[in-house]
Formats: sequence, structure tokens, C-alpha cells
Amino acid sequence: MSDKILAAGSHDEFGEALVQKQQITHLISKTLNKKAFVAINTPLIERESVFEQYQYDNVVHLRDQIGENLVLRPDLTLPVARFLASKSQQAHVQKFYYIGDVFRRTDYLSGEYNQETQAGIELIGDASFDAEMQALDIMLDFAQQFEIADVQVVISDTRLIDRVLGTLDISSEQQISLKQAIESKNMTAFEKVRMTIKNFPTHLKKWPLAFGEAGETVMWQLQGLPEVNDLVDRWLQLAAFIHERYPDVAVTVDLASASPQPYYTGTIIRGFVPSLGRYLFSGGRYDRLLESFQTESLPAVGMGFNIDTIMAEWRREAADHNPVEPIVVVLAKGRVEQDTRPLLKAAGIDTTPLENPDRKLVFDSPDGIYRFILVKPDDVVKYLDRGIGDVGIVGSDTIAEQIQNHYDVLNLQTGQATFVLAARQNFKLNDIQRKRIATKYPKTASRYFSQHGEDVELVKLSGSVELGPLTGLSDAIIDITQTGDTLRENNLVIYDTVGEVATHLLVRPGALLQFQSELKQVIENLIMLLDQRK
Repeated sequence: MSDKILAAGSHDEFGEALVQKQQITHLISKTLNKKAFVAINTPLIERESVFEQYQYDNVVHLRDQIGENLVLRPDLTLPVARFLASKSQQAHVQKFYYIGDVFRRTDYLSGEYNQETQAGIELIGDASFDAEMQALDIMLDFAQQFEIADVQVVISDTRLIDRVLGTLDISSEQQISLKQAIESKNMTAFEKVRMTIKNFPTHLKKWPLAFGEAGETVMWQLQGLPEVNDLVDRWLQLAAFIHERYPDVAVTVDLASASPQPYYTGTIIRGFVPSLGRYLFSGGRYDRLLESFQTESLPAVGMGFNIDTIMAEWRREAADHNPVEPIVVVLAKGRVEQDTRPLLKAAGIDTTPLENPDRKLVFDSPDGIYRFILVKPDDVVKYLDRGIGDVGIVGSDTIAEQIQNHYDVLNLQTGQATFVLAARQNFKLNDIQRKRIATKYPKTASRYFSQHGEDVELVKLSGSVELGPLTGLSDAIIDITQTGDTLRENNLVIYDTVGEVATHLLVRPGALLQFQSELKQVIENLIMLLDQRK
């Protein structure tokens, strides 16, 4: 029986869906062959060193018969760079296209597939801005051929944040912290640093939310900075090009965008499909493409798109193209939902259906703008990552134990508690002997002891963690406490504070563009309410 069961995260393709994928790949090949792009197909398996820039946990790792570390490719651009570095470089511009599967490690039992099909183009050796416009033109032409009408082009630049921060009188530590908060769209972390800076520019006080219409407003205000004039000029050139060639395509900017990969050096271009809440294509300028493989750099522009996104658009029924989609808020059941409901109501969300839930788990607000789903805390992130939920509200203790594929926008300051290291009276924190630590939060505990250079044995428990030291199962525990009463009642002493816990507001990346006006207003209202409580 086990021989018939697929590995976790994988799936078979057959029948109509596979025929559709074949039709899409045939159209791509036919179009790019006519445009004199050269097809390239790199191996599924590459040396681990090719992808050393990727986070280790995001890659599927293998080992060959001689013990060499290998990976299933998570990206198709770096293999092309590896291929080019192994060949003698030619002076003229080279144009390649690829179609193939990539593999990314997914959270176990998440329900996510770890394999998807991508296609894309690479313009190698072209340092001119015409390369960006040519690549974007090809992507928008494909969108038309695939009959995807509602594409919105989002423009940004990997250099923008550093250049603007460089004009401020701040320390390097403040600059690093601000950039991390801006790119992750974390308003709480941004505000914490911003408040320590004198004369912070008024037009940048909501920088993490500077995308879409708000981003365009800030962009015009930045025009007075010589450091960013060339970037804005390029964006305007792209916008003019799109309006001329594709008048029905909307264009906007994101001034808080993170670089898609470490090797990006300039313009970032994404094609967003609001009705799907997903990106159709993305790419941009990376002039240091070959630095990982050789000392010589080579200018390059690349754009790729997800074929599975095209298929998702094709599979939608006509009724699914409803322009009025509710914003789905996924709430952790119990205290989180009860504590945050008044705050959400004060921020302008009609939470009336949650006041008498009975046994229901899904509720629509009377105005039809919001849909609420009540789930267990551990499930909130899963609903966001699968695109079912747009906003998630859950404790930071739960967030810390899961993969982060969403924006942690706000600390709502409810459900506040503390992660602590606790043990019996005679526990020696700095003893040489290896310790056993019982916890419900192994990732949090592992990070804490790693930062302190301690080698410990973790024991994951689901029930009363306090029993660990009392029964000899563990030497100490890492757990959450609000008052410390339970610890004292079990003769446990707090030896260190590991971190703070509170309820946070999460947003799925695509939802911020799909519902930008509504969600920005709610976020700004929440910030104002939280400031009033201080």
C-alpha cells in the first residue's frame, strides 16, 4: 500500500489539467522562438553551492553516492548563471528562455505543494534600460495571449530604501532595523525605531505602507531627493511605455519592497492579478548575476512567471470573477478573538456576527466587506498561506513556531504575556552539563539557547509543561506566563525572560494590493487606537 502513496507535498498531473499546461508551454516556446530567444534546460539536481544565497530551510537537500551535497533546484535563474559562467563569454547580448519545474521545501503537513512550473526569460549582457522594457513587454504580451485582463504592474527598486535612509541622520543600527521593518511591512517595529529619530520626514512616517496610491503620493514627494531622481525617472519611463502599449494595464509603485533574491541590483517589476490575489510574473535587474561563480560581473535582466497561476485563472468559473470579494479575516478562537473584537470594531470593522457565534465558524459582516473564519491558533497561518485568508489574528507565540510567508504588520497589544525560562530552585543556568528543556515551543527555545551558545536537548510537550522539572523529565522549561502564579504554585522559579508575547495582525502579501484601500485604512485606524492606549 505504501508504494502507492506520494511523498508529502507532491502531486500527479494528468488529463485536462496536464493538457492545459502543455498548451501553455507550447505557446510560450512558439512565441519566444520567434523572438530569437534560445531555449535552455538545466538539471533538476544541482550542487548545493549554486544556491548558497537561499535560506537553508527553503531548499530540498539531497546527497549523492560520493557524499556531495546536492539540491533540487528552487530557482531557474541561478542555474542559467552557472551555465554561463562555465562557457566563454561573448560580447553581444544573449537571450535565453526556460520552462521547467522548481522545488521548494514546504512546512510538513501544511497541504502546500513543493513543486511548481515556471517559465521565464533572461537578457544577458544588456546594461541598457531597454532590457527592462523589452522583458516587461514580453510578460504583458503573454498576459494578453493567456486572456488575463486584470494585470496591475507594480514597480520598485532594490536600491531605493538604502538611498533614502542614507539621507537621514541615523546610526547604522537604526538603518538596518528600519530597512528590515520597511521590507517586512511591520508597522510596530518601524514605529519603535522611528520614534527614536529626531526630525523624521513626515511623508515617510507610514513608510511600510507606501505602496499603491499611498506609494505614488510618497514617490512624488521624494522627487526633491537627488539620490532617487534617476530611479523615479526610470519608473516614469516604464509607466509611459505601458500606458502607450497596454492602455488597460494599471501601473503603481511599492516603496517598501524587499529584493526578491540577494542578487537583484536595480529595478523590480511584478505583475499582480487583483482578482486572483496573486502575482503572475516578477523579475528585474541583476547586474551581479555571475559573481557567485566568477570574478567578472555581467549585466542581466530576467522575468519569470508561474504557469500554475495561469492555470488557476483558466480554471475559474465565470461566477468566480466577482469584482466584490470579501476580505477574509482568520481569527484564533477563544481569548484572541474575544480580546481583539472590540479593537477591530473601533477600527471600523463590523464584528456584529461574532457577538453571538453559536456553533458557526464562518460569518459575513452585514455590509458584505468582511468574512470571519474562526480556527484554532495553529491553523491561522495555514489559511493565510493557502490564500484562503487575507488577514490573520493570532498570538506571536504561535507565529514564532511557523514558517513566515506573510507580513507581520502590527502588534495589537492584547493577550500580553512573557516567554520565560523556569526551573526548580537549585537549577544552574550556566552549568557545563547538557540540559533537557521541556517546551511547547521548540523553535523559540532553540533560538534562545542558540543565541546564548548553549547546547540543550529539547523535549516537546503538548500538555502541562510545568510537570517536566517536577517529574524529572526535564531540567527546566520554556513556557508562557502572564502572572507567574502557576509557576509559583509548582515551586518553579523564573531564571530568565526569553521574549514578549502578544496578539499580532498578519496580512497575506497579495491581500495588501488586492484590498489596499480598505486594509490600509484599518491598519492606520488600529495604529491610532493603539497610540491612544499608551
